[in-house]
Amino acid sequence: MNKLVKLKAKETAATNSDFYNLFRPIAPSIDVIGKVAQVISGLTEAITIWYITQSEMAGASKFVSIIVSIFAMILVVSLLELGGRKFLQVLTRAVVWNRLKNAWYIGLFAIVLMITIGMGVLSFRMSTNGINHAFVSNVPVGNLFDDSALKTEYRNNVQDIYTRLDADLQVIKENQQSVIAGTSAQFDSRIKAANLKVSDYDKKLSKGLKWAKSQRDKYRKKVASLETEKASAILGLQASYSKQLDKWQSQKSKAIASEKSSLKAAIAKGETAMSEVQDSKFKNANFWGGLFSFFVGFSVILAFVCIISVEVYRRGSGIQVEYEEEEHDESVLSIFWNGLIGRFESFFRSRAESFAKIPSSSRSVSSKIGFDYPSALPTNEVDQPF
Repeated sequence: MNKLVKLKAKETAATNSDFYNLFRPIAPSIDVIGKVAQVISGLTEAITIWYITQSEMAGASKFVSIIVSIFAMILVVSLLELGGRKFLQVLTRAVVWNRLKNAWYIGLFAIVLMITIGMGVLSFRMSTNGINHAFVSNVPVGNLFDDSALKTEYRNNVQDIYTRLDADLQVIKENQQSVIAGTSAQFDSRIKAANLKVSDYDKKLSKGLKWAKSQRDKYRKKVASLETEKASAILGLQASYSKQLDKWQSQKSKAIASEKSSLKAAIAKGETAMSEVQDSKFKNANFWGGLFSFFVGFSVILAFVCIISVEVYRRGSGIQVEYEEEEHDESVLSIFWNGLIGRFESFFRSRAESFAKIPSSSRSVSSKIGFDYPSALPTNEVDQPF
């Protein structure tokens, strides 16, 4: 079975008992605080990565975007937090233990320092900006004031105005027709009476009564005068009717304009109220986002300080961290995975060789199929009695 090598960290005994006894009670707390601060930093970094990947993959399927986002969060958080912790520990130990002995030490120290600074800045920016973005982005934007109810009310009010004014117009028309008919009837009656007189005097004139001529002419003039008065009266009534129509149209226009003005004022008031609510939500989101950004930024710095403090505590106590290489067996999952890959490769390799007409005996070394068992183990042994 394959053997793997891993590093095992061991701490030596403290050589400075005074320093050790003074700071030993708080050293575990410092370490725990640093790890908790790193967890906070990692969570906020994960939030930032989540928002970035989700926004960039908005057009992809939901399943794919979630899987990619989770993998991206795991990779970035592992890189920044686990990598940053290890790098910062090495840098601090190199400084406090005066391990920069020559140019090789200094060169690698400088490289690790630049990488650590980059990871620290990136962690700080992603954590603080990410948590602030999380608060602000949760504020709904683009919501427009719903004026449908106001417009429905406006249409109903306008319809009421049309109904009421149309009824008034109908009354005006009927009154106009009634007045004209009455006036015409009065004048027609007088004109008819005058025409009867004219006819009567014409008969008398035809009988030789010459004096009837003057009377006939008198009533003819009266008929003409009545015709003129009738026309003038009807024209006057038409003029009055036109004024009433103008007044009716003015009332209609004013009523509709008033409703439009009320509608605009109500919509403007609603939009202003919604804008104020939106501004208030953004203000609250910015406040809490800024507050939590400060808290997260402080946590990131606190994590760095705690990591350094633990190494300073070890240096002051004379505790060194030594690493030993230890062998350990492959995990069951690793064995299963390697076996699965081997079977997969063998399955397609045999078919590819058959397609290319390559004899399997041409391979100098046969590939292993299945799991990797140690060659020293017997496979077909029979138990022998002792």
